[in-house]
Amino acid sequence: MSQSGPNCLTLTNDYRSLEQMAAWLEHFADAHALPAQVVFRLDLVLTEAVTNVLDHAYPANAMGLIELIGNVGEDEIQIDLIDDGQPFDPVALAPIVLPKSLDDATPGGLGVHLIRRYTSRLEYRREGARNKLRLWLPIQPAPQKN
Repeated sequence: MSQSGPNCLTLTNDYRSLEQMAAWLEHFADAHALPAQVVFRLDLVLTEAVTNVLDHAYPANAMGLIELIGNVGEDEIQIDLIDDGQPFDPVALAPIVLPKSLDDATPGGLGVHLIRRYTSRLEYRREGARNKLRLWLPIQPAPQKN
């Protein structure tokens, strides 16, 4: 089950929902005439964030809902990602130290790092039984973070 509108989308915690999110994001970007570079960053951030919810927020076979609410201002996009899964505050995670070489690298664990890399701000709060993550992405120029 999914509900959608120009600025909001409700998904179930099923990996097939990623396809619905991609279609919604395309319409959202078109409706707000977002530049391709911004759409790429927004897609990356939302895919990482929603996949983290799908992977970690719910016990096996539990049903849940994920909501996305987008607003576009003059200089930035604000996205609220709301889920009814287990509490998790990505803002509280310590920044990771990137490996110096591929030999030192291990797979996985970079989702929150990528989200931080492409957003200008993140806020998290737990309200009742729901996680609320608010993300801000600059419309132009691309963020330059190390």
